[in-house]
Amino acid sequence: MIDVELGPIRPPSEHQSLLLRLTRGCSWNRCFFCGLYKGMRFSVRSTEEVIDDIKKYAAYYGERASFFKSCFLQDGDAFNIPAKDLLSILHTLKKYFPALQAVTTYARCDSILKKTETELQALCEAGLNHLYRGIETGSDTILQKINKGITAEQIVKSGLAAKKAGMTLSEFTLLGIGGKSLSEENAIETAKVINAVNPEFIRVHHTAFKPNTKLGRDVEKGLFDLQSEEEIVCEQKLFIEQLTDITSYYVNEHIVNLLLEVRGKLPEDKGTMLAIINSYLSMSAEDKLNFAVGRRLGYYYYLKDMQNEAENTAVTKYIKENPNTDFTLFCNECRAEMI
Repeated sequence: MIDVELGPIRPPSEHQSLLLRLTRGCSWNRCFFCGLYKGMRFSVRSTEEVIDDIKKYAAYYGERASFFKSCFLQDGDAFNIPAKDLLSILHTLKKYFPALQAVTTYARCDSILKKTETELQALCEAGLNHLYRGIETGSDTILQKINKGITAEQIVKSGLAAKKAGMTLSEFTLLGIGGKSLSEENAIETAKVINAVNPEFIRVHHTAFKPNTKLGRDVEKGLFDLQSEEEIVCEQKLFIEQLTDITSYYVNEHIVNLLLEVRGKLPEDKGTMLAIINSYLSMSAEDKLNFAVGRRLGYYYYLKDMQNEAENTAVTKYIKENPNTDFTLFCNECRAEMI
């Protein structure tokens, strides 16, 4: 077993990446929807510590080090640390892992804006060429309500700065984060910032309101107008409809999402994605509930899985045996357990 320090998470798409921890926790750590780093004080590991971990990795993997084509820098915002320290780490990575094609990390918009144009270009040239940004929404109203600490203007400005430096952008957006009352605004305003930036990837997530967060407690108290799975899908439909003149790859990549098959390259796959959504929305109320509950219980993965008679029957039985269940709350609780 290798003695290196690891953080708690990484993006789903980084499952085969080398994981290298630069910071502990999140530099902001005040978002009302996130409970991941609560109780963890943000700190930056010394460059010497990080470089020592790189050397440990290299010694452990030996010739197998060439397996790694990507390295993900942990935790919540490794991009927050000074450019000179990042560059030292990147140069060491390249020395010991010459097969790396990408170095990636989470990056807050304000952390990107702290870097000069020259620093961004230098970091990209040194290998840090893919940023994952949790923008969540393009609505300033919702950004304020969830205490994100950024504005829509900053999302666009920082995104364009990163792209100008040659970096790939993956934008995480949250469907349902505004609740019923702000659902339309969430879809339309988020599409506006995405259209302005034209990131390489749009990675959508159904919001899961966890009980250890402020918004999760608001849901429990009935203070947040939680959307049903169907309403979140309607929001997603409007969001996709508003995406214009961009060439992003759109993906529902996380198990927390209801319709995992909705993915494709824009603009050419837009019609196909909307057709999948419409196929779900056109089902009877009973079938839509059956699929949502079946997905959350693990019986289904894709819409076509409903055709399995045994599993369909099992889900129908579960629903009938729980007539007093609020399935909107139930589905949120299931989603919360998935992240």
